[in-house]
Amino acid sequence: MNQVRAKGGMLLGALVSSALAIGTLGEAPAANASCFSAFGIGNGGGCTSNLTSFAIAIGTGASADAASGFFSSAISFGNNTASATTLSFFSFATAVGDGARASTLPGLLNIAWQQGPGSSAAMGALNFAIGMLMGAGGVQSTGAAGVGNIALQIGPGTMTNIGSLNLTLAGASGGNGSKGTSAGGFGNLALNIGDAGTTLTQGFLSSTTNVLGASTVIAQGILTAAGNFLGNGNHVTSAGPYPNTTLSLAFNFFGNNNSVTAGWGPFAVGGAISQNLISVTQSLPGININGVTAGGAAAIGSGKKAAPPKASGVGADTTATARSMDAVSRGNGHQRSTTTSPASDGSGKKAAGSARTRTSGKKSAD
Repeated sequence: MNQVRAKGGMLLGALVSSALAIGTLGEAPAANASCFSAFGIGNGGGCTSNLTSFAIAIGTGASADAASGFFSSAISFGNNTASATTLSFFSFATAVGDGARASTLPGLLNIAWQQGPGSSAAMGALNFAIGMLMGAGGVQSTGAAGVGNIALQIGPGTMTNIGSLNLTLAGASGGNGSKGTSAGGFGNLALNIGDAGTTLTQGFLSSTTNVLGASTVIAQGILTAAGNFLGNGNHVTSAGPYPNTTLSLAFNFFGNNNSVTAGWGPFAVGGAISQNLISVTQSLPGININGVTAGGAAAIGSGKKAAPPKASGVGADTTATARSMDAVSRGNGHQRSTTTSPASDGSGKKAAGSARTRTSGKKSAD
């Protein structure tokens, strides 16, 4: 059942991601150099609006579509830019810079902002999707769907934020756009700093962090975390059979080509520090760092100071036995002293001798 739920969540995320991509990467309508349309007036030339919206497009091939947005706006600045609000209420889509595209899909109080080549899209309620690409290298795509999500990406890469109250942040100065940052669920964090690497957070109140490393970092479950700092080729996961992993942590610091896994948990911690080409796994409660374990049932048992009950019992029995034997020996000694005393033996012998003397005397007299 858990595997079915996990696959269902991944499928839903894929569908939403596809919807965000389609909403931002579709063909833009024919446009003139610049246009302006407000409250349904001035439609044409690439700008459309309705009675409650406005659209502005400035630049060769720029377009802005707010025809199906209510109390919303679509703004485009730059050549071949496109912005759109589709079945949106109180939402804003802004595309700035050549080749920028931004759109708000069905929802309420959403903001989509794209600066530079790339696309940003928001769907749902109170979502912010912000993408910034300051160079011509690489590709960028940023999307947020659900309620109260924030997706901010600077530099090339792909970002997907689906669920509620999630935060995804990514920053890079270069790269080819292969970097991925994703979060799905409730109250999750995905942080990816650098030109490469992948972070994926799925579950509840969990987090992933990748800083300056071309590594894969995954956290799935409840209150789980995984991180990589200054390391390439690492696979760091805090996950078990989703969503059973709870209160677990996996990390890699200053190492390359390591595999670190923590979970199910709870309180399972696995880590690698300044190591290369090692594998660390901690599934049950306990700590495993660089292959050295601590905690858990075995460690707790060995850490206690033992006073074996059997040994103390034997000692008590031995002491009691010694005391009783001593008492018996003392008793026997008293008995022997009263019956076999040298003094008593001497007096007895003397008495016997005197008795024999008397008897012999009597016989002589007779």
